[in-house]
Amino acid sequence: MENCKTESINSFVIAVYKVILEHENSDSDYWNEDHGSQDLIQIFENCFNLGDWKDLELDLKNWTNFQLELFTQAILGGYLSYTNEGVYNSEKEIVKELTKTVPNRFDLLFPIIELEKERKLNSKDLSHIIIDYLDFINDHFDILIETDSNYIKKIKSIFLLLGLTESNSENVLILKQKIQNASI
Repeated sequence: MENCKTESINSFVIAVYKVILEHENSDSDYWNEDHGSQDLIQIFENCFNLGDWKDLELDLKNWTNFQLELFTQAILGGYLSYTNEGVYNSEKEIVKELTKTVPNRFDLLFPIIELEKERKLNSKDLSHIIIDYLDFINDHFDILIETDSNYIKKIKSIFLLLGLTESNSENVLILKQKIQNASI
């Protein structure tokens, strides 16, 4: 394929990359309505182990900026099951099962931000996606903290890296309150 940049030999990383590559020029609804997110998360949930996450992180440096943008949006996107009535359903049992990769996806934010800095991207091309999808951290805060209490430090680090420490946006204020409550 013309725009293939992956150098990974890991079949699961290639499967993730294939979703990005095949839908890179798709109608934006594929990404904006979380279809891309759901496709990637299914691969993560069904296939990935710790080694695969490390291989994925290493391969991100080979991807184009646009591929990284799509990937960042997808890993922070929602994962909701669609019911027969056509209504999105986020029942707790479903959410718990479908969010077991949240810590791994969160941890990918650090190398993504680092790549943004290394490439000297304009107008924080990747950071703005993380800021736009800050609900990901708010919605999954408890999952992150239950996984490891060190996620409070990691979330604070994200704040610093994105320059959000002085922000008064609603999402940031909610997250600051959650951090404060968890630190007590």
